[in-house]
Amino acid sequence: MISTLRIVAPLTLVFCASSLSGQQGFLPFEDASAAGTATVSSAPSSKAPALTERWLDLKTLNYSARYRATKNWHGRDLFDFAQHRYIADGRLKLDADAKYTIDFHASTGRYFNWSYADLIGGQYKDSVVAARAFKTPVESAALKVAVAKDPNGAVYSAGIPSRGGYFFPRQLFFSATPIKQVTVEFGSLFIEHGHNTEITSFDDDGYISGERIRIQDPRHLFFDQIAVTSGYLGSPLTPNFFARGNDLGKENYQQFLVERNFGKHIGASTDLTLTNGTQTMREAIAFHIPEARVIDSAKLELYQRTNSVAISGIPFAGGSGFAAFARKTLFKKASLEGGYADIDERYAVYGGSIYLATVGFALNGDSYETGKRVFAKSSLKIAPGVTAFGFYTHTVVAPTIGHNLQGLNTGIEFDAKTLINKTRRIF
Repeated sequence: MISTLRIVAPLTLVFCASSLSGQQGFLPFEDASAAGTATVSSAPSSKAPALTERWLDLKTLNYSARYRATKNWHGRDLFDFAQHRYIADGRLKLDADAKYTIDFHASTGRYFNWSYADLIGGQYKDSVVAARAFKTPVESAALKVAVAKDPNGAVYSAGIPSRGGYFFPRQLFFSATPIKQVTVEFGSLFIEHGHNTEITSFDDDGYISGERIRIQDPRHLFFDQIAVTSGYLGSPLTPNFFARGNDLGKENYQQFLVERNFGKHIGASTDLTLTNGTQTMREAIAFHIPEARVIDSAKLELYQRTNSVAISGIPFAGGSGFAAFARKTLFKKASLEGGYADIDERYAVYGGSIYLATVGFALNGDSYETGKRVFAKSSLKIAPGVTAFGFYTHTVVAPTIGHNLQGLNTGIEFDAKTLINKTRRIF
């Protein structure tokens, strides 16, 4: 088992918390704060130390509410109601220089691949059970086989309640940087994407239990970052780390990743990920090109699952896919993003569950999942700490199984950290 280095180069791609789809967006070579609310003259000086600075580095503290409408491959509603989300993300500093920290990420949500909880108008459990009535005889037969073969199939098929204000520590790990070039981490970790996003990797709300080591010494090693991870990817219905602590004793996931930046405008990464018998290569290149005027940033990301695997005796072939998208900021308050994604139908194989693979419950971003699709995002800063957002996606060629034929999200997010710090820096 291995550990992690959490050193981020000044030009490394920064993934910023984004409410556009309830997940994360991308801002190549920009500080994540660029995605937050605009500063105003009454804001406290950024040079003034926060009251909690010695012990707490709070990166995200927000609340978001949205309306979500999603149809499955039969055109049946899986979501058609209001949801809400709480997020707290940061680290406790065990020493003044933050060489040793306890990092945390807690949120609402009852599943590996989303952090919103159903609030008004229904819940996912009832919708997904009702949608089964529209399955074809072939699909129904495959589902019965999957439930019989999968020990957890009965649990999945019964549906898990997704309502309420559940708030779980999805990520909780110890991080140590004994020397500048090396950091090791142990516990419930975020999933390292490199320059790939949750479209072609795993959902930003996801987690693994294990260890990671990051080495960042481009002067001697060429790459800006080398990261090696070993651990366990699983327990998709148990986001609470304290309820899945035994996962630290399991291992089904290894990742070997490198990143390199080329000047101020281009960043690239590639990784080899081994999980539940699958072998996957992922590559991505990100561009920061505000000089283009038409767009500010763009990205191309790919993956290739190079082998076939069998789950409960049923074979699943390899596959490949990609995503391409671009982003533009307007008047420092609004942003637009649009793109195209093509994710193979067997992407759900990564979960190692014959039930999840049979119903097409992929572990990548739940706003995308599988199929060939177009998507668009928008955001508008209404006031300091308050942002309205929208997201729409539609499949051009739908998979024969899947949860997301068409999706619409729209809502509002409150950045509690910005609102609390409006007149004085508390966090």
